[in-house]
Amino acid sequence: MKNTDHDEFERWLHQRTQNLPEQEVSSEFLAAQRRSIYRRLDEQRGNWISMRWALSLALLLLMFAGGLTLQRRNKTAPGSSATISDDQLFSDLSAMEQSNEPKAIEPMHGLFEE
Repeated sequence: MKNTDHDEFERWLHQRTQNLPEQEVSSEFLAAQRRSIYRRLDEQRGNWISMRWALSLALLLLMFAGGLTLQRRNKTAPGSSATISDDQLFSDLSAMEQSNEPKAIEPMHGLFEE
């Protein structure tokens, strides 16, 4: 800091101390202030806990509603059947068992067809 800046700072500090005389603060005032701060902190904590429960409940209801929506969307049309017969299941399993190729290779056959 330059010397002129230092002198100006000293002058400002001196002027400030003359304009603002030190006031004594009682210990009772400080204790009351501390109690007030603690009370406000407890109130804020209590509000956050209730808000956290409300937010959790809202998210749970939202997930439940989303699950119901997806479940309804995935249902098949009234006239169609999504299940296969036992005979069809056993036939498909037998065909898979007798094949030497893995199921993942099937899409690649389309690349090499002549």
